[in-house]
Amino acid sequence: MGNYFFDSATDFEELDRVDGIAKVTGQAKYTAEFDMPGLAYGVIVGSNITKGTIAAIDTKAAERAPGVLGVITHLNVSKPAGYTAADATKPAPVRGLKVFDDNVIHFNGQPIALVMADSFERATYAASLIKAQYDKLPFTTGLEEAVKTIKPLEGNQYKESVRGEKDAWKNAAVKVEGTYTMPNQVHNPMELHGTIVKWEADDKVTVWEKTQGVKSTQRDVMQAFALPEKNVQVNTLYVGGGFGSALRSWPHTMAALIGAKKLGRPLKVTLTRMQMFTLVGYRPQAIQRMAIGADRDGKLVGMMHEADAVTSNYENFTENIVKMTRALYACANVTTKYTLYPVELSTPTWMRGPGEATGSFPLECALDELSYQLKMDPIELRLKNYAETDPENGKPYSSKFLKEAYQLGADKFGWKDRNPTPNTMMENGWKVGFGMSTGIFGAFRNEAKLALKLLADGSLILQTAVSDSGPGTGTAMTKIASDAMGIP
Repeated sequence: MGNYFFDSATDFEELDRVDGIAKVTGQAKYTAEFDMPGLAYGVIVGSNITKGTIAAIDTKAAERAPGVLGVITHLNVSKPAGYTAADATKPAPVRGLKVFDDNVIHFNGQPIALVMADSFERATYAASLIKAQYDKLPFTTGLEEAVKTIKPLEGNQYKESVRGEKDAWKNAAVKVEGTYTMPNQVHNPMELHGTIVKWEADDKVTVWEKTQGVKSTQRDVMQAFALPEKNVQVNTLYVGGGFGSALRSWPHTMAALIGAKKLGRPLKVTLTRMQMFTLVGYRPQAIQRMAIGADRDGKLVGMMHEADAVTSNYENFTENIVKMTRALYACANVTTKYTLYPVELSTPTWMRGPGEATGSFPLECALDELSYQLKMDPIELRLKNYAETDPENGKPYSSKFLKEAYQLGADKFGWKDRNPTPNTMMENGWKVGFGMSTGIFGAFRNEAKLALKLLADGSLILQTAVSDSGPGTGTAMTKIASDAMGIP
């Protein structure tokens, strides 16, 4: 194995996860597992149509059911201040779906009622008694149909972007064209999404939330109810997987806040596994057209990347799907276009490399197909078109070790020993495929605050508003603090 850029880096000693024992022994408490005196339980009732309006909703049977404390619908909700903008020219503080705001149905499974009871089982039973009548409207949920029937969104970010010559790829000696489709992908982490709300006073609230961003959840609650920062506390001790689905607040959080305030007692709202498919986002489906042209030596002449994707009809969710094509390889002629169609689905959200993961799929597939046509090693093709500076602006990178990553991967996987002809390698009676791909994603930084307390016994307490959704953030911070302070 060769020398790599990280060989001289400082290695931390191995450290057991600080939360490992608590998690594997069941001592770790996740959001829905918290209990407190007077806790009530809320169950969301979803629409069973995809588009239309609620003509009537009958909650009487549910209200009479044993243990029921109340039922909230659009007919009796006390709307948060954030549902309405103070300035009519600006959007309302509450983003996304304003749960129970009106009788309009935007997607199947949209919350139409919240049933609250003294036990989860009683709330679940009472929720089954809610009856709604609808005025249905035609709907579109699939991207292929949307492209044919729906007007796409307009704006600068949806305009064609051309660097160099628009159709240069068409005149290349070797060309690859293809259409690549990707369906909706749902996160579905092991831990269900849930929220517990306790109003300490009319203007002060404590929230236990499954979230990947405690500060962003705090901000959402502040904006929704016009509360000062000091009066909103958000707690997230453990997150059982998020993958992006817990990066923002969702309708069940707002429903729990509204319900707890109406009841005047703590309220827990936990989604069902089925509701996880409709109420907490997904990677949006995409149809992408990719074309690449190169000379006989593998040098890229031009590229074209057009991406169609979906968003909800009540909120625009955009991704940098075509950005990677413009930024990854040295190519003078690149044309990209991103088109977004509003459909009758809930709002998509970030999912494990949002945008870039979607956009890398057609780009890297097309490059592999190009390498096959050229009879050239896929790594060699990428090295021939390696970008030493940012292709968009010519600026140098602050750091880039992609060549070293290619070499490390090739060494680790025995790349040079593979048979480059597809569908030819066998191992113990199984066909074995060898492949490689490139991906990039931005390194984002934000201001952070923390507090350190050094106790008389020599122990150190580190406090900061951070959520660890699985990568071991708490363990890493513990090790950094240990090294910085010289404390074991």
